[in-house]
Amino acid sequence: MSIPPAAPMTREEAAWLSGLLDGEGCFDSPRGNPRIRVKMSDLDVILRAADLMGASTHMEAARFEHHKPLMVAQITGDRAASIMRALLPWLGSRRSGKCTEIILAHTARQSALAGRHLKAVAA
Repeated sequence: MSIPPAAPMTREEAAWLSGLLDGEGCFDSPRGNPRIRVKMSDLDVILRAADLMGASTHMEAARFEHHKPLMVAQITGDRAASIMRALLPWLGSRRSGKCTEIILAHTARQSALAGRHLKAVAA
């Protein structure tokens, strides 16, 4: 099973999202599931990022009295891996390395799962 094609974004949108996520986002893979997360108090920025990624959003309460509540945009799975791939040309070296690592591990995991499924069907 392969990663779906890169997310349909214009070059400008991909460059904007890359800049935001390179500075404020998190690329990780809990339990082998690719994930992109970004949170901040600038709701218009988070809503734009969520729209570009097709991500879910939720609010987090302020941790301290003098802090603002935060909005979180998050996406996981194949779609997150696809977006990571689309953003690679604009990410800095540390983030692009992390995304490449996540994409390769996800691709290998999906291939192994597909192989097990084919063996089970053939049996």
